[in-house]
Amino acid sequence: MANIKLGALVADIRGSIGGTAFSRGGGGAIARNAPKPVNPRSPSQNVRRAVLAYLTQYWSKTLSAPNRTGWNDYAAGTSWTNKVGTAASISGMAAFVRLNSIIFLARIPTVVHPAGNTWPIREAAPLMLGHAGTPTFAINADGADNHIHLLEPSAPFVKTNNDHYMVFFTHGPTNVGRTRPGSSRRYLGYLEGSAGAPPIFPYVMTSPFNFENGQNVYCTGIFLDEKGRLGGDYTATVLAATP
Repeated sequence: MANIKLGALVADIRGSIGGTAFSRGGGGAIARNAPKPVNPRSPSQNVRRAVLAYLTQYWSKTLSAPNRTGWNDYAAGTSWTNKVGTAASISGMAAFVRLNSIIFLARIPTVVHPAGNTWPIREAAPLMLGHAGTPTFAINADGADNHIHLLEPSAPFVKTNNDHYMVFFTHGPTNVGRTRPGSSRRYLGYLEGSAGAPPIFPYVMTSPFNFENGQNVYCTGIFLDEKGRLGGDYTATVLAATP
């Protein structure tokens, strides 16, 4: 499904319609044959799929009607944007699944689910509408060992608050001249704020993608605050080089 921004006719379009995929590069809009979807079967991908399926079923069969109403109200009362930066609406179920899948990635343990992992399902929607905020950050990347060095994020991430988390994804590397990340993003890791032992920066994570010095490396972070709200996606990029 494509996201379309209307101008005099069409100002921007992202996604796919029929067999055509639309994107944007340094030279402007790009239309090409839609790639054939891949179906990775890595252990981590299978776990993610099991989590999403479990949360969707949990919404329809386990979550109480008042809690579903709360999530619908939260989704309707929060401003969302799509890929082209225009206003969008999402369902309460989508908000519930998105938040709880991020909580799962942050590895906060308590509840067992069929994928064999544990995490606390947040049944109640955040009481405060809106997003948590979007910290900015910078990265360094070393092509000699596929390490990504995360520099300290800005506010609202507070490394001394143990109710704050950030979950990170990385994208396929691209050669110089490309202005957008390549391939699908993969889970990279997470940071947990801690009053006793806050994370030390630069924080080193190993990329699931192989990259070489001289390539662009991308990292996207999502903030989770103490109110159970998610922030927007922020993506940092750097030219990989041995420090």
